[in-house]
Amino acid sequence: MSPARGVGAAAGIPWRPVAGLTVAGTGLLAVAAIWVTSPIAGTALTVGVPVLAAATAYLLDEAATEAVAATPTSLRVRSGSRLASAVGVLAIGAVGIAALALRSETSARLGIMLWLTGCALVAVAASATLRRRLAEPGDVVAGGLMALVLALAIAHPLDRWVDLFPTDAGQRWGGSLVVWCAIAAVAIVATLAATRDPLD
Repeated sequence: MSPARGVGAAAGIPWRPVAGLTVAGTGLLAVAAIWVTSPIAGTALTVGVPVLAAATAYLLDEAATEAVAATPTSLRVRSGSRLASAVGVLAIGAVGIAALALRSETSARLGIMLWLTGCALVAVAASATLRRRLAEPGDVVAGGLMALVLALAIAHPLDRWVDLFPTDAGQRWGGSLVVWCAIAAVAIVATLAATRDPLD
């Protein structure tokens, strides 16, 4: 893909919500890193990770869907160009999580990247799927993702079997790894299916 095409695809992304959620999520990770021993750190993490992941929900928003669909560039190529930006969001999150791990002096906190990546993949898959009926699914997906993660984190319905959002050493990271890898695999398959060109 030429640089011009990559820039063209990126230019269509609604950068305001992507940047806003990325800054907000990173800010909450910074709060958790600064006040690492305070109870506020756990809350900042629980809210910050889904907020950061929700930024990726907007990457497939395309206001001019009908016009763009008529171009020779395939749906998968257009989607891939836009989703490359998700790597940037995750990289910013990785820096924040690394700072948190350094401040708390435990490498276990690096595992938070696992559920950040899983949440981002779910957001991307949901956006890709909804985009077939809705040109700009970002608001719906971002809101739904944040509500779901916060509900699971507050209600703890799965704690009997697995720590879905572990943050410290000594928690059940093994089960969490299995769950998030399964979620990631399903999300990737769903994204590939949803970005398949209708005539393929």
